Amino acid sequence: MLKRGLRGKPRGPFAIEWGNMMIELPRRSALGMLVATPFAASGLGGSTFPKVTVFEARTVITMEPSRPSCRFVAVADGVIVALGDSLAELEPWTKGRDMTLDRSFAGQVIMPGLIDPHIHPMQAAVMLNIPFIAPDEWRLPSGTSPSALTPADYRRRLADALAGSTDNPFVTWGYHDLFHGPLSKADLDAMAPGRAVVVWQRSFHDIIVSSAMLEQWGIGSAADFAALLGTVKADPEHGDYARGLFTETGLLAAVGKLRPVLLGPGKIAKGMDGLQAMMRRGGVTTVSDMTTGIFADFATEAGLIKAAFDRPESAARVMLMPSASLLDHVPDLDGWVTTATRNFAGPHIRIDRRVKLFADGAFFALNMRMNPPGYIDGHLGRWLTEPKALSAQLRRYWDAGFAMHIHVNGDEGLDVVLDGIATLSPRRGQTITLEHLGYSTEAQNRRIAGLGLLVSAQPNYIRVLGDVYGRQGLGPGRAEVINRLGSLERKGVPMGLHSDFNMAPIDPLYLAWIAANRITLEGKVKAPAERITLEKALRAITIEAAQVIGMDGLIGSIAPGKKADLAVLDRDPRAGGAAGLRDIKVAGVVFEGRYSAA
Repeated sequence: MLKRGLRGKPRGPFAIEWGNMMIELPRRSALGMLVATPFAASGLGGSTFPKVTVFEARTVITMEPSRPSCRFVAVADGVIVALGDSLAELEPWTKGRDMTLDRSFAGQVIMPGLIDPHIHPMQAAVMLNIPFIAPDEWRLPSGTSPSALTPADYRRRLADALAGSTDNPFVTWGYHDLFHGPLSKADLDAMAPGRAVVVWQRSFHDIIVSSAMLEQWGIGSAADFAALLGTVKADPEHGDYARGLFTETGLLAAVGKLRPVLLGPGKIAKGMDGLQAMMRRGGVTTVSDMTTGIFADFATEAGLIKAAFDRPESAARVMLMPSASLLDHVPDLDGWVTTATRNFAGPHIRIDRRVKLFADGAFFALNMRMNPPGYIDGHLGRWLTEPKALSAQLRRYWDAGFAMHIHVNGDEGLDVVLDGIATLSPRRGQTITLEHLGYSTEAQNRRIAGLGLLVSAQPNYIRVLGDVYGRQGLGPGRAEVINRLGSLERKGVPMGLHSDFNMAPIDPLYLAWIAANRITLEGKVKAPAERITLEKALRAITIEAAQVIGMDGLIGSIAPGKKADLAVLDRDPRAGGAAGLRDIKVAGVVFEGRYSAA
């Protein structure tokens, strides 16, 4: 039985393409046929079959080399069963079965559901509850936050936000000293005397607080400040009492104090709803949480994410991943994975044998470790994990059979990581992914390819920082080759592009546009040879993004046997070339066969 599915207003006569014929019927006659045609879904031996839905599109971009495009996708029980350029081609799967033809996307373009292989759902849920004041513009569920590119812009916006809020403490995100000028607790005290204020730096790795905030936390001296850092075993250098700064490992001390405010009643549920709205708007059906347990322990965060996503109406799945710092204290790794899977895995939640490791500091904070000539001002970056400890983690988790994801940003940090990886014994079926990879040299890219590594890149570094880091920080010659991704493509390295929200928007097509064009906030093209091709850009948000999280057998392309995850676009991304990627609009997503509007 053939049923016609159509969302929105009718689009003219009912049309059936069968064999070489297109049969058009008046709507009334078509409905009469549907009502008058009884059908019992049955097959050989009386076996029952699931209902089949056939989605029609102007074109379907499969990301499969053997069949790059088609017009129809047949889906049953959330799984793709067949592709075709005509309904007749699908007859082996549809003839004699309960089948619905959904023509809602007949004038649109379908791609695989897009993938963001590195976000932090809890971070997103927290951040979506506070005002953004950043160098770059942000489109958020709450509205658009314009860019603030100068110190005057930032201070005016911060003063307005303070005046318009009664929050205690007041928390904001997006400050960056190279755009907004110096900022310390003294500046905050002058702007908001006696008020508890928290400014989260653009990297997320730094927090600056006012004196009143420290007083609420019981911190009245440098000794009290040092003692607070000691409660989380932070590097003593990762904080500055005079400035009111908590950075890198010291950030955990501030987050611990802020937890009751950030995780207050209703905030996480509201933030998770906003996160899922952004994912639908970006065409995203799968994300990986690259460190479950930032604001609370793993079990608490996993439970909150499961409550938000593991619902029938949710249009996405989340992979959860522990950090090495968590598992370092777990003697029975097999038991931990088994228990976590039993407690939290579900239809929308996945836990694999994967672990997140950390090398050097944040790129947006100029905390990455850089080889000579280092930084213009002579400062050194920071280690999140000291090299000796990192090497021990690499050996432990590799030998225990874990796929490893390694946060690394600077070329000195990358040397330590690559040297550690080179000592590991080859193991079939295990992968190592370099996360972010803000700055690498051509020689290091050759090592990455030679070691068979994967890369999950953060392309927004070149977009936001390519100009300003040329003037301060890295200097010309190095700043222009931030995100040396064209080199990786030429060497055949599999690559995903990620947002690490809120380091970049959850908008894979925008990230693809950045990587394929390398245009900065000031409108300059940086190192055009490091642009990736249009084909690579599309692969990096679909099949190769799936590969870096080990899910390319299930998602990332449109092929029989894979999950029926689709992104519905208003145009063909191949038609407008790399320059047109950011102009594409997402109408909605199909998650395991069920449509949700953007």
